[in-house]
Amino acid sequence: MAGSGAPTGRVRRTARARMGTVALTTAAVLLLPAPAVAQPAPTDPGVPAGPVVPAVPDAAPLGVRQLDPAHAVMPPAALPPASPVTAGVSSVGFTPGARDASGAREVREARPLRLVAVTWTGAAPDAVAVRSTDAAGQWGTWTDLDPAGSEKDAPTPDTVPAAGGTDPIWVGERTAVQVRALRAGVPVTDEVQVVRIDPGIGSNDQAIGALGAARGPAAPKYVTRSQWGADESKATWGPETTPTVRAVTIHHTSESNDYGPADSPAIVRAIFAYHTQKQGWGDIGYNALVDKYGTIFEGRAGGMDKAVVAAHAGGFNRETWGIAMMGNYMTEAPTPAALNSVASLAAWKLGGLYRDPREQVQLTSAGGGTSRFPKGQSTTVPALFAHRDVGNTSCPGDSAYAQLDPLRDQVQRLIAESATDVRTAWSAQRASLGEPTRVESPTADGSGRITTFEHGTVIWSPRTGAWSVTGAIADHWRGAGAEGSPLGYPTGAEHDVPGGRAQSFEHGALTWDRASGAVRGGV
Repeated sequence: MAGSGAPTGRVRRTARARMGTVALTTAAVLLLPAPAVAQPAPTDPGVPAGPVVPAVPDAAPLGVRQLDPAHAVMPPAALPPASPVTAGVSSVGFTPGARDASGAREVREARPLRLVAVTWTGAAPDAVAVRSTDAAGQWGTWTDLDPAGSEKDAPTPDTVPAAGGTDPIWVGERTAVQVRALRAGVPVTDEVQVVRIDPGIGSNDQAIGALGAARGPAAPKYVTRSQWGADESKATWGPETTPTVRAVTIHHTSESNDYGPADSPAIVRAIFAYHTQKQGWGDIGYNALVDKYGTIFEGRAGGMDKAVVAAHAGGFNRETWGIAMMGNYMTEAPTPAALNSVASLAAWKLGGLYRDPREQVQLTSAGGGTSRFPKGQSTTVPALFAHRDVGNTSCPGDSAYAQLDPLRDQVQRLIAESATDVRTAWSAQRASLGEPTRVESPTADGSGRITTFEHGTVIWSPRTGAWSVTGAIADHWRGAGAEGSPLGYPTGAEHDVPGGRAQSFEHGALTWDRASGAVRGGV
């Protein structure tokens, strides 16, 4: 699980102190035209006039800059869909025999173990550690495993408690692991089980591995769920959205950093299988994942451009968007490739919603999960923050946490390089338009830019400039086909006329009658 930026003076709980938490966590990016939303009818004095701002040239082609978050469409990687791969999830028994003084027990299999996790029912251990054999068959060092603390918001009274478990760890082709579990210093390894997740082999795995290794650290393309082989029949939590995303949360997945580029899609499938089939979370918990080679993977289903509710920061899932760096970054620093892709992705999400990474946003806890705050209590965090800022977790690891300030600086530079006329127009009318509900996107005809807000729309084209459209006039215009209608793009601000309000468009005008509430006009 991930996190960032702990408030000064707070004592951070360690993984061992958190083992009593029960489990749930962890959904890149195709920009689409914003959907129409119902708006209130205009009233006097109406929405302030939207300024005409100078047209800006189209953004440079993809690849010229890391990512232009406001103009560029973030495309999927050029790969065919893969056949869905159903990962095998099974419990494996301990090998009979002696154990050492710490209570460590051994699991040996004839086939590679790939991804493993430790689970339990009932009381949780205080600490769980795993080690595996190296290529020569010698035991390696012990790795402490974080608990996969439930990142669902507060459960309803009829919610069935989830089984406890750790975050999974990637052991690849190794066939033996040792496990030790302690509670109050006493070995309780007999009370836990080892779960083996075999992600199978996807038809795109090698191609994705080559893409990640060769494409450079910050190319903005991403690997879709269909391309990494998600078995959608296992996803039981359908997409749920909120009106907007107010902040991005940074995570790590807590497992090993010892993997190759072609292993990454298998790790994503294995995490998906563990979350859905063993932990009962309905889908992968993160909105997006980034491997150490800079490859971006689509996580939770529902659309990267939408405000999809995931399961990555319990109590604070509804207005946040979770990016998980694949690996464990407690002591090892994230690679530059991973950080560059995380910055590009965060700049696209925050910049497209007109948020700055250092902007302080207030979030209210829904309770549940690993939340440090009870239901109903609010806290203020930067718009780019770490999981540990709101959760009882070490996520995204100490080394990654130390990179949060430089990461915010990088995200801010990317956003500043790509300010748009739509954002400028919205900034002048923020009080009346409200917050963005969808990342800024190309218009349906491809010639302009559009963003939908809580109380209206701002649309721009190089021939008309940027203007807001709100209320009953906006409803009528959208009903006729918006910029694709015979009216075309707006060419001026809504303004007072005798008996009502009016607005001009490229090929006509619309007038709202104050007495009847009707909208008249057209081409």
